[in-house]
Amino acid sequence: MFIVDVIKKEDAESELKLIYKMIEKSLGFVPKHFELFATINIEAMKEFVAYNQKILTHEKIDKDLLPYLRLEIAKRECREYCIAFNNEMIKKSQSKYDMSQEILLQKVLKAIYKSKNFGSEDLKELDKAGFHAKDFFDLLSYATDFMAKSKLIEVYTK
Repeated sequence: MFIVDVIKKEDAESELKLIYKMIEKSLGFVPKHFELFATINIEAMKEFVAYNQKILTHEKIDKDLLPYLRLEIAKRECREYCIAFNNEMIKKSQSKYDMSQEILLQKVLKAIYKSKNFGSEDLKELDKAGFHAKDFFDLLSYATDFMAKSKLIEVYTK
């Protein structure tokens, strides 16, 4: 699947084995692209895991929103692996994000894909909906990080 041989969970040793255990505890499995990232750059993988743990426990962002955001970006960016992965994550979780999060989702997508049309009024609308500039920034940062990671996966997938 990838153009490099990855270190699989069952072959991991020492630090990588601990990282895989932490991922498996959180997700229930170790995704293939996590094995790819860990094989290529374990330090970047540790940062990635820490960052994801932080966003999953964000006080204002519903963790159930994240796979829907990733799926929407993956569709727009034509990232086949990420489309399939996030569809599967949504199907497995069988949960839907709180609809109060919809405005946050839509504003992040607007900022990414129609950034010339995004402005202070959008931030004011988010504020009225109970989201602060930091909440928006945190989800936008997560989304743009996902875009970069999805491109890395695409490059290494054949």
